Amino acid sequence: MNCIEVRGARKDYDSKNHVLSGLNLTIQTGSIYSLIGASGCGKTTLLTCILGMNQLDDGTIKILGHEVSVDKPSKFPQLIGYMPQQTSLVPELTVNETLSYFGNIYQMNQVLLKQQAKFICDLLELNDVNKQVNQLSGGEKRRVSFAAALIHNPKIVILDEPTVGLDSILREKIWTFLIDSTKSSNMSVIITTHYIAEAEKSNCCGLMKNGKLIIEDSPQNIFKSLGVSNLEEAFYRLCLLKNEDADLQPSCSSIKMQQIDQIPLADDEKLKNFVNTRKSFYGPTLKALFRKEMQRIRRQPGEITFTILLPVVQVICFVFGMGGNPMGLRLGIVNYEVTDQTICSEYLHSTNYELNSTSCSFQRLSCYFLNEIQDESAIKVYYDSLEEAYRGAKAGKTFGFLTISSNFTGVINERKNDWQYITEYENFTDANLIQIHLDESDYTISLFLHIRLIKAFERFNKKVLRDCDLNDKLEDIPMEINTLYRRLEDDNIATGMPALFSQVLLLCGILFSISSISQSRIEGIWNRTILAGVTTSEILAVQLFIQLINDIFQVVVFKLLFKVLFDIKIEGNDLLLGVIYLLLCIAGSCIGLFVSLHTNNFAVVNSAGTLVFFTCGGLCGGFWPIEGQPQFMRYISAILPTTIPTAGIRNIIIKGFTITHYTVYGAILLLFGYIIIFLAVSILSLRKRKFA
Repeated sequence: MNCIEVRGARKDYDSKNHVLSGLNLTIQTGSIYSLIGASGCGKTTLLTCILGMNQLDDGTIKILGHEVSVDKPSKFPQLIGYMPQQTSLVPELTVNETLSYFGNIYQMNQVLLKQQAKFICDLLELNDVNKQVNQLSGGEKRRVSFAAALIHNPKIVILDEPTVGLDSILREKIWTFLIDSTKSSNMSVIITTHYIAEAEKSNCCGLMKNGKLIIEDSPQNIFKSLGVSNLEEAFYRLCLLKNEDADLQPSCSSIKMQQIDQIPLADDEKLKNFVNTRKSFYGPTLKALFRKEMQRIRRQPGEITFTILLPVVQVICFVFGMGGNPMGLRLGIVNYEVTDQTICSEYLHSTNYELNSTSCSFQRLSCYFLNEIQDESAIKVYYDSLEEAYRGAKAGKTFGFLTISSNFTGVINERKNDWQYITEYENFTDANLIQIHLDESDYTISLFLHIRLIKAFERFNKKVLRDCDLNDKLEDIPMEINTLYRRLEDDNIATGMPALFSQVLLLCGILFSISSISQSRIEGIWNRTILAGVTTSEILAVQLFIQLINDIFQVVVFKLLFKVLFDIKIEGNDLLLGVIYLLLCIAGSCIGLFVSLHTNNFAVVNSAGTLVFFTCGGLCGGFWPIEGQPQFMRYISAILPTTIPTAGIRNIIIKGFTITHYTVYGAILLLFGYIIIFLAVSILSLRKRKFA
């Protein structure tokens, strides 16, 4: 019977781009079929359709009598060996590890695997089997890829440009092996090549042009029909023919093949007797998948370093970059009451300021007010005039300036009997005693200086009240503020820390998942693994297990960082906190899995991860309350994977809330929802399209 039959194959990528146009192709069992054509004529597309990686728009493909499509790939993947145009190998594995990996996913006997690996390495002159693939030359990589296609001794070998980059002696050696194999073991070979001369050694040649086979026959018959002595001249003449639809295509099935021990393959039962039935979730297969991923990770020190340092650097930068009070801010001072600041300095160092205890009369109070402005908060820069201070602020030399009127002490003395009416800061500014001009372009610093100046005046005012033997509580507002929950030493860190933890843990899961899965799909090893019969369920099971290990590692790192960098007592259950941390990582892994399965572009994948990170960071309520958002944005924020977990983490750490509080159990339910939804969608996507 015929090994492969293609009938009426049509494949269009758009209305103008017809890759395959009603193509018919026949490959006999135990023969070598050379497919020749210019780049872009559809050779690789045809091979991917034969393998079930690509779906025809019309037509049928049969392998050993069984129809093949994306939905119905080959029933017997162990019969097929495939070498793609790109090497599609794991760069971090050695030659020996690569062959061992493919042998194990093909579920080969270990003794046979070692024998076959040695034979193929000798054949292809792969001498240093302990060398990593990424250290090999281009030609050596193609030889390893060829070896991986032959390791399980397949009966159907599909080779896409296998001899590119190889020297003529090695090409001759490979062709000799293929010819001998077709005769001795009835192996069938379909090969695409740019070397037209070497195609003369095949049993049948097919020339493709514009998605069609313009001829399909043995090299000898082509020579006779066109009156030429070599294929190169024959194909040159054929390509010049104006009538491309001319009937020049006798079937290769009419060619008599001299075969040894031809095995008639007619139905499933006979095929099952030829190969071992593949086992799902087979131990050696899962072990090979796991070992491949672990070797890749182990031999990428940059990735390991990044995985470890990402949370460390993020948290350290947050601790030292946020929450601290601004120091050393330059503040301009124009004191019209005491123009010579040396007088203020001498006056402050005297035994006491001049106070008439009977009349409660003061002198040079501006000196004492300025003394309350601490140098660590604001560095005072003195100017002689308002204009000079204004120019300094405009030039960026100060963050603003304040002016003190010449009658500062006099006004206070005049109002000494009405303290209860003048203790508010605004009463003094109404009298133009102090005027403040701040640079509002930096809101945080402006607000900080504003608060510090008010606090300084409150301290000054209380001193004056006490020195006049008055109750300094006259300065207080008639309101008492009590704290329900303890305040941390730094309010900004207390507010932002849970949001940071949520973001970074989610990002760690996303990045690790993207790195692992996208790399496999882009390199092509994903497709080769599936073509070997490994199911997407097996791949996902191993990937999720490895990501779970990474997620647990990230949580442990975070717990250690929290203990080392934050001297904060956790009021709630530490284990509950760890559960939310772990769920954040797993949710990130599932999001990364979803993104990786829907694009093979690293730039798009990384952009998607960045988008998730900054969207969650800006809207999670960790750095600015969600109550400050428009109403419609609050609904969006509420369903983000970091918003409720941020509140839950903060409430566990500071308030000691348990799982009965809605922010805590809400965080757990939300993260479980993300995990289930993104994992389910990813599985459904793989069922619909499992190849990259």
